[in-house]
Formats: sequence, C-alpha cells, structure tokens
Amino acid sequence: MKYKHSDFKSCKGLICALTLAVVAFLIMMISVPDKIHAAKAAGTSLPEQLKKVEENYTKGKTVRARFSQINESAATKNKETTSGVILFKRPKKFRWDTQKPEPHLLVSDGNMIWSYTPPFDETEPGQLIEQKASKIQSPLAQTLLSGAFSAAKGMKIERLGPASFRLFPKKGTAGTVARATVDVDPVRFVLRKIVLEHRDGNRAEIVLTEVELGVSLEDSLFHFTPPPNTDRVKQ
Repeated sequence: MKYKHSDFKSCKGLICALTLAVVAFLIMMISVPDKIHAAKAAGTSLPEQLKKVEENYTKGKTVRARFSQINESAATKNKETTSGVILFKRPKKFRWDTQKPEPHLLVSDGNMIWSYTPPFDETEPGQLIEQKASKIQSPLAQTLLSGAFSAAKGMKIERLGPASFRLFPKKGTAGTVARATVDVDPVRFVLRKIVLEHRDGNRAEIVLTEVELGVSLEDSLFHFTPPPNTDRVKQ
C-alpha cells in the first residue's frame, strides 16, 4: 500500500489537534522562568498551589510521566482513549510516545516536530510528517506545560476546589482553547490532570501518573530519524 499526500492529513485531525494542544500547554509549564520572575516582580497574584507547581517545574527542568488521554468530538460524540509516556525538557523539547491502542510518536527538538506512525505490517511504509514547531506554539501552551502560570498575561484563574483550578486564557493567546482545567497533586505539587475545552466543543482530558521532575533526559530523545521505508511529508 502506498500513502497519498491526503492520507497524511489525518494526523491533523481531532486526535492530533487535541494532543498538540495538550503538548503545547505542558511545554508552557516548564519553559518560561524569566517571564515568571518578571510577573512576580510586578506583583502578580497566584493561588499558593499553582505557585508551588510553577516553582517545581521551573527548578526541575525536565518531566517524565505516564498519560491516559480521552479525546472527545463535539460533532460525532465519539471518544477515543490513548495512553503512553511523555517526556519534556526545557525549553521546548518533548517526546509524546503513544503506545495504546495504536503506536504513534510525536517528537520535537524545539525547532521541528516529527509525527511518526509505524507501518501496520512489513509490506507497508511508515508515515512521517515534519513541520515547524512554531505551528503549535501558543502563549497558553507555553504557560501550562511549563507551569509558568504567572507568565500568562490577562489569564483569569478560578478556584474550583482545594487543588483544582479553571483557567480562562486571554483572547488570541490560546488558539481554539476556550478554557483549561488543571488538577494539582496537593502533596507533590505536580500536575495530575489537564482538561482543555475548545470553542467548537471538542474536549481533551489527560491524566498524568508516575510524574517525575528533574530526571536525566538525553537530547537524542528529542530528535527523530525515520527508519528505512518511511513516506515523508514536510509541511
């Protein structure tokens, strides 16, 4: 089987779009220390739990965790669950390794993003889409993924519970995301759940477990060289 260029567009559908939105949010949580300090100096007020998350992620510089993600389409009401392992490294490197139900790898060195789907069998090629990382970056994403809550100018924060918060990003800073909900581990002060709700009604919910900060992650983990017999599309 030979893939046409149009076949690759499926990677830009709901699942990938919601995954990229979550990735962007997480990168934001670990990559904006200078803005954090500037915001604090200006007297930005944050709930104490979010301050501690921010401090942990800034100090740790890297994150490794297992994830379970539910993507929900407003149009079809369909839900799809994926799971795997995510790695983040400051300033904007990530490796999103989906293992179930089907393997898929999303990798970025901060400049490029590689989206790779392995072949279904030995007779077929794998699929690789390459694009500039700037296509998924947004102020909201870089705030949430890096834990840099105080860097998000104009973002309204609403407390839902002792360790649960709803964030309303300023218009023009979050793409199609209307609001985000984050749940914090009240003991370790790490993110344990993120929900992104889009203006079109689509929704992504991700639960993080086995979260480790400050782990040693080689830069080679954040670069991707496709294996032989891979169809490549650059966007």
